[in-house]
Amino acid sequence: MAQNPLANLIHQARERLNEQLKAQAEELGKIEQSLQELRNRHQQFEGAVEQQLAALENAEVPSGAPAAGGEGSLEKVLAAVRNLITATLPEQVQETLTEEAEGMGVRAAVFDVRGRAAWGSAARGFGSQLPEKALRSLVVPLNQDNPFRQVVETGGHIDANVDTLKKVRNVVDKFKPAANDAIILLPIRSAGAVSAIFYADAGGKGKILPVDGLKILSEFAGAQLDRLMALSGGVSAAEAPEVEAEPVEAVAVEAGPAEAPGPEPASAAAAPVESAPVVEAPPPPPPPAAPAGFDLSQLSEADQKLHKDAKRFAKLLISEIELYNKAKVADGRKNKDLYKRMKTDIERSRQTFEKRFGKTLGKQFDYFHEEVVRTLAGNDPTVLGADYPGPSA
Repeated sequence: MAQNPLANLIHQARERLNEQLKAQAEELGKIEQSLQELRNRHQQFEGAVEQQLAALENAEVPSGAPAAGGEGSLEKVLAAVRNLITATLPEQVQETLTEEAEGMGVRAAVFDVRGRAAWGSAARGFGSQLPEKALRSLVVPLNQDNPFRQVVETGGHIDANVDTLKKVRNVVDKFKPAANDAIILLPIRSAGAVSAIFYADAGGKGKILPVDGLKILSEFAGAQLDRLMALSGGVSAAEAPEVEAEPVEAVAVEAGPAEAPGPEPASAAAAPVESAPVVEAPPPPPPPAAPAGFDLSQLSEADQKLHKDAKRFAKLLISEIELYNKAKVADGRKNKDLYKRMKTDIERSRQTFEKRFGKTLGKQFDYFHEEVVRTLAGNDPTVLGADYPGPSA
């Protein structure tokens, strides 16, 4: 009896479909396992943080310690720690760290450790003597003998002064610490290594630094970076937006001219963090179209890449806000006052975006605004409310 051709086709189709379903089931199983591991790591970290905070709250203040509410006081340190562990991006961790250190009465800066060099990343308390461009171009070689290298190699803090910093003359020239200033360099540990260096000085006030408080802040900054990486599934630097480094000034040292360290990829701890994959998530709204008369295809490959990186970075920033504030975002959409509720997070992330792309993109196209509307407001700009300032482009 001849076989039915239609039945054969159906049988073959069923076999192919079963194979595809089996492969998809295996992939879903792997994703679910990864998500469960991330949840477990997140819960373990939260438990550890709560234990450390409880220990700090129950700690006895030694005699001679600063008065309650003063610079370096336990209450101020605890408040600073709470602010650190609410940061949702590595850049925000660094910005918050320097901001809280300034609140403790010191001048503070953070240097990203990238291969054989440490690059200026965030600073507070220096005023107009240290503009943003000067900070970003400040590079300390780690292949030469200097206090910054000692921090990376030992993983411990270094007590310094103007004399011991002379081997990094460019730092002394930019920061201009007073001759009698106490200076400390602290490691920020994440991903099992020193990923950044935390600098603090007395700002010419000649007073004692709140060393214990600064140590606590640097430890929690590293812990928060680890937490963000755990939540993201350990996104590597290779997956982060590629952005060319600012021009690097020459580094003069007493021993002779420094070897010019080239910019190397940031460590995973310092890379922008992406959200963990979500199973069966609804498709996102369509990406914003370029404004009339703005044709990306007419740009050079380098400029096209710059725009793509900017769009991706804006999406990353806004996705992080949505990830950690789902209830507030939902309430803001419902009550059409989303910007009022989320202003601090939005503006802090906007500053992060502007620092990276504001000078290179100028006012051509406000990708950050478009992502606020697309992702945070669900393509309905009215839910942002009357307080929202709108696009800058």
